[in-house]
Amino acid sequence: MDFRVAPAGHGLTWFQQSIRMLDKNPRGLLAVALLLVLLEQAPNLLAAIPNLAVSISVLLMLLGPTLLAGMFYAIDEANAGRPVSPLHLFEGLRRRGARAQLLLLGVFVLLALLLAAVAAQRILGADNLAILVKVAAQKLASDSVEAQQMFGPLLKTMMVILVLLFVLLSGLFFAIPQVMFDGRSALPAFFQSIAACAANVLPLTVYGLLLFAACVGVGLALGILAALLGLLGTLGALLLGAAMVAVTVVVLLVSTSGNYLVWREVFGHASTSISPPHAGIVV
Repeated sequence: MDFRVAPAGHGLTWFQQSIRMLDKNPRGLLAVALLLVLLEQAPNLLAAIPNLAVSISVLLMLLGPTLLAGMFYAIDEANAGRPVSPLHLFEGLRRRGARAQLLLLGVFVLLALLLAAVAAQRILGADNLAILVKVAAQKLASDSVEAQQMFGPLLKTMMVILVLLFVLLSGLFFAIPQVMFDGRSALPAFFQSIAACAANVLPLTVYGLLLFAACVGVGLALGILAALLGLLGTLGALLLGAAMVAVTVVVLLVSTSGNYLVWREVFGHASTSISPPHAGIVV
C-alpha cells in the first residue's frame, strides 16, 4: 500500500487549511480559478449555435482533468511561495509526460458519462424518457398518473448514475495529482485513488460534510441576496450573476486546495500543516 490512512479528525484540518490556502497568493489563485470558471461557461455563451456548444462541452469534459491539474500546479506554486500566473491553468497541457495520461483521465470521464446515459436509457425506456421530457418542458403535470408511474424507474436510474459518478470522482480525486506530480500512469493511478479513498473514508466524509455544509450556507446567502437584488431589475440580475461567479470561483479554489492537501498527506509528500496567515482569512 503506497498511501497513508489519516485519522478522522484530519477532515476538519483539511477543510480549515483549504480556506487558509487563499492567503498564500489570493490574487494569483483567484485569477486561475476565474479563468477556469469562464472557460466552463463557454458552451452557454454559444447556446445559439447548438452543434458548436455541444462540441465545446465535450472538449471541456475531455480537458477537465488536465485543467484541474493546472489548478493543482498553481496551488502547489502558491504553497511553495512562488508566483502564480493564470497560464498555470494550462500546465498539464505543456508537460509532455503528464499530458497524454491526463487526457486519458478525460476519456474516463467521457466514458463514465456515456455509460450513465446508456444506463438511463436502458432502465427508463423510451416511454418513460418521453414522459420525463414532457414533465421537464411543463407539458405534463408532475403529479399526473404517467409521471407517478415513472418514479420507480427514475429512482433506479438516479441510483445507478450516482454510483457511477461516485466511482468516477473517487478515481479522479488522487489520480489527477498523482499523474501531474508523481508521473503515474492514468489507469493504475485511477484504481489506486479509489483504494485510497476507501481507506480514508472517515476523514474524507468529515471533510466532505464540512464542505457541503459550507456550500449550503453560501447557497442560502445567495438565495437571500437574489431576493434583494430582484428588486433592482436588470441591474440586480447583473449583480447577482457577478456574485454567483465570484462564489463559484472561491468554492472551486477551496475544494481544489482541499483535494491538494489531502493528496499531500495521504501520499506522504509532506505534512498538511500550513502556517497561520499573517493577515486576511483566519479559520
